[in-house]
Amino acid sequence: MIELTVDSTGLNSHYDLTDEIAAHLRASDAGDGLAGVFAHGSTVGLTIIRYEQGAVTDLLRTLERIAPDDGNRYLHELTTGDPNGFSHLKSSLLGTSVLVPFRDGEPAMSPTHRVVLFDFDLKPATRRIFLDPPRPHRKDPA
Repeated sequence: MIELTVDSTGLNSHYDLTDEIAAHLRASDAGDGLAGVFAHGSTVGLTIIRYEQGAVTDLLRTLERIAPDDGNRYLHELTTGDPNGFSHLKSSLLGTSVLVPFRDGEPAMSPTHRVVLFDFDLKPATRRIFLDPPRPHRKDPA
């Protein structure tokens, strides 16, 4: 398992992890297959998206409509005292893991599609991402 870290500024920040994931997969001599990517935490989300400002804004607006940070108190705050109930909901809606197809030393997806970490929490934090690469290539004995 490979661990990556991201120093996040929090609240709707987003980070393209694709190049770093690909570099780690190449360095680990990963075979062809699916690499599992998992973000540690319950206020972050991972997705594969066409990473451009319009798509990012559309996603954030949609999540905001579903789980608004409008000052209303969520039951999470009433039970924990933590005013970030919306960030837990957004994380659950987006999910915290993705599978990345990997072939011939590169992610096997469109060049415009990227693995992106979203941080919905209220404060900056160092975020941990775990990468489980496909198994190394095995050559058949001749």
